[in-house]
Amino acid sequence: MKRSQRLTAVFLMLLMLCACSAPAAPNTVDVPQSPAENGTGSASVPANEVQAGPEPDAFHLEYEQTALPEPLLSVTALTVLDETVLLGGFSDTGLALVRLRPDGRSEELPLPGGTEYCYALCPDGAGGAWLLCGSLPKGYFDAFGNFTFLDAEPEGKLALAHYDAAFALQEIVLLQTLYTERFSRMCRLDGGFCLMSATLLVRLDETGVETARQSLDAKDGWRFAGMQETDGVLYVLAQDYYGTELPELRKFAPDTLSALEAEACTSEITGLGLCADGRLLLENSEEVFAYDTGSGEAETLIRWQELGANVTAEQLWELGDGYLLFTPDDMSLQRLNRAAGQAPERTVLTLAVVCDDTPLWAFTQMLKDFNLSQDTYRIDWTFYTDSQYADGEPADLLRTALIAGQGPDLFAFYTNGYSPAPLAAEDVCVDLLPLMGDEITRDALLPGLYDLMQADGALYQLPLTVSVDTLIAPSRLIPEPGVTFAEFEQARSRIPDGWVPIDSWNTPDNLFHFCVPFCIGAYTDKIAGTCDFETQGFYDCLAWCKTWGGDGSTPEVQETTLVKITSIRGVDQLAGRSEYVERNWFGEPGYTYAGFPTQSGSGSAYQVLTSLGLGQQCSDPDGAKAFLEFCFSYSQDGALPADFKRLQAELAAYQSADPDSGAETVSEADAAQFNDLLDGITVLAGLDGQLTGIIQEEAAGYFAGSMTAEQAARNIQSRARIYLQERRRA
Repeated sequence: MKRSQRLTAVFLMLLMLCACSAPAAPNTVDVPQSPAENGTGSASVPANEVQAGPEPDAFHLEYEQTALPEPLLSVTALTVLDETVLLGGFSDTGLALVRLRPDGRSEELPLPGGTEYCYALCPDGAGGAWLLCGSLPKGYFDAFGNFTFLDAEPEGKLALAHYDAAFALQEIVLLQTLYTERFSRMCRLDGGFCLMSATLLVRLDETGVETARQSLDAKDGWRFAGMQETDGVLYVLAQDYYGTELPELRKFAPDTLSALEAEACTSEITGLGLCADGRLLLENSEEVFAYDTGSGEAETLIRWQELGANVTAEQLWELGDGYLLFTPDDMSLQRLNRAAGQAPERTVLTLAVVCDDTPLWAFTQMLKDFNLSQDTYRIDWTFYTDSQYADGEPADLLRTALIAGQGPDLFAFYTNGYSPAPLAAEDVCVDLLPLMGDEITRDALLPGLYDLMQADGALYQLPLTVSVDTLIAPSRLIPEPGVTFAEFEQARSRIPDGWVPIDSWNTPDNLFHFCVPFCIGAYTDKIAGTCDFETQGFYDCLAWCKTWGGDGSTPEVQETTLVKITSIRGVDQLAGRSEYVERNWFGEPGYTYAGFPTQSGSGSAYQVLTSLGLGQQCSDPDGAKAFLEFCFSYSQDGALPADFKRLQAELAAYQSADPDSGAETVSEADAAQFNDLLDGITVLAGLDGQLTGIIQEEAAGYFAGSMTAEQAARNIQSRARIYLQERRRA
């Protein structure tokens, strides 16, 4: 996964900008099976055993991810000319076109005047290249990975720039038609070119005049995702964006773009390229294989699990010393390099990632980086989820395996913070403290987190990243944290005219969601298996949420509120905190981490977002420990670490940053205030999803007006008591 920000909605909006032809009934492109599956030993060759053509010596492939050549920050177009790589994209000053030599040196090439965007590159067949460039598309990722829509309609002015074998700019061919598409592929054909966007293929002659086109209906959900010409046929990878149908290799006549018989794929193909011998290169989540379009035979070249990497690429090239992998808007280069000899043998540990949502790129990058960090162990991971919107296997498969005593070596628990992971760590993991020894102590974790994570003196999961949930208020009205219901009401009585207690979109149900952890802490005793929700304090909590919660509307004019719900998930959120709060929230200086109303305590809570656990059937505790230690000290980009030393190091880096360079900074006062906030946290949210669900379900009746607070509390008391007693007996 490249970026979490690449949301479905963004892509669908792009599709709707474009305009269909029904494909022919497809044949089938079979993904190669392993030798054990197909009964032969020749079709599939593991990555660490691939033979270099006629060379007698064995070699293996090693994954490498490197920084882009200066001055590039992101790449939108790339092609390979023998061993030379051409890259076009954004720099910190605008656009750049860079030639990367085989020896690693780079040089910047001239761009046509007025170029605002580099769309695609392709070889010219004579050692040079063509660049498709021009005005900005309607939507695109900028140099920093932020998706941007133009305020106005795009100009649609595009051109083809020709660079000769010496990489000198020779000619510029203006396209005779205005195009608003974001073309991402181009290829040189006899007598012209073919351009590809998500929903459109365009054939151009040598003068830039359109001679043919094929389009998709955006409403059908299909998109063009790759293009390659070989053996006189134009192959285009078509994907069903909704994932209800497998991809197809659609075939077109290069001169007319008339549709030929398509070929259905037997797996989720995500990348398309070309081997040096003319076979197609196809990639999925498991492997890269070469596909002979004439015979229909496929040969596995790379298996990601054996390589220890988890790679997704849309374009692939075979090089003399390996492979180059690329996806538009990449911010790094991915290579597979040939290395002499057999790959070192590594002990494989299985990891079940139990998740409520598709994990972000930073999390999966951590797993990949562990595999790349050493040659003793390798982690093979699988995502398991109950969510129909997340990528992965059904969590029921994991539950069945656990019942059969076939659990993984390790667990990872991942949540977006809004719903718990499908399995609880204490149900499937063993105590980490005997394994970790002195590595994990109270001082190693954020203040209070060590004690909050323990259950009956055992630590079933090692927290990696957390969020801090709290309420922020102006210091003039709420000067200190740890506010009671009565104190919140007093502050409300003093707010200026036109202010509201909380944002209108924040309904009572949503507000109560944040209060539940404090209720669990105050009104339950998990060790004893008892609870007491039929108390005035709980009635007050329900009433406060109902009277303070908004109606779910989104006013046209921004509201000024007494309190703001905040989930702090990274140190970057503290950058310029004081100035932001004054300017955008309260219109006055000074803020307080007031916390949610409680009878005692700060009213702020930790929530663990990512964590690790040791499986009950772990085959190699030493390897598990190495993995746990690596991940605990790993910095997941944009996440708030549970490692106290790492957090302080990140705060110090932000405090020492030079604002004149444009870097974000955290003031000493904001850093100190945040540390004070952490020191006062006594509640951990999100670990008991079942109990949380019981409380929220019954409280919903009160918020809907179908029962009193006393009736809701009575229902909660009955169900929660049974649940806690059953958990205690278990």
